[in-house]
Amino acid sequence: MRSLAIGLSSTMLSLTLAAQVPPPRGRMMRPPSMLADTAESAVKQATEQLVMLRKICDRDLEVLAHIRTADKALVDPMQPENALQKAWEEVQTAIRLEPEFYVRQGVIRAKNEIEGARRSPASADFGRLRAVLRNEALGPASRVVVRNALRLEDELVAWLKVQQLIGDHLRALSDISSNSLRASEEQ
Repeated sequence: MRSLAIGLSSTMLSLTLAAQVPPPRGRMMRPPSMLADTAESAVKQATEQLVMLRKICDRDLEVLAHIRTADKALVDPMQPENALQKAWEEVQTAIRLEPEFYVRQGVIRAKNEIEGARRSPASADFGRLRAVLRNEALGPASRVVVRNALRLEDELVAWLKVQQLIGDHLRALSDISSNSLRASEEQ
């Protein structure tokens, strides 16, 4: 038992000594800059948020396009059944995209009005249907798209400021580095 313990300890000691390799000659390894790592992680996080924001903006634009197509379908009352069917399909598609709450409520109100008109297409008041569609669905959807665009513009201005700060920081790092190298050459 005692020889096993001595053999085990001598093996561990030899492995420990073998694992201690002297550092290579030449350049010293520098630890990574914590500030640069923090900035990099912030940019990665912002990129992930941008992907989500882009999906939201694309969805809102698609909803707006379907509502506008429904409005265009209601312009021509010469074939009321076809116009109402097309408008109803476009409104249904807009609802399936799951827009924001207020837009969804307006689209549902417009859908209900179009369904009522589909029951008797010959007597449908297309002017009233378009007014409901524009006031209840198209208006809120347009406001959401404009709000998204303004939010993106604010984000753009903020990132331009960050870019300016990064440029200033890089310039300062370059100046410090070049001054240090010049000073080392003088000796």
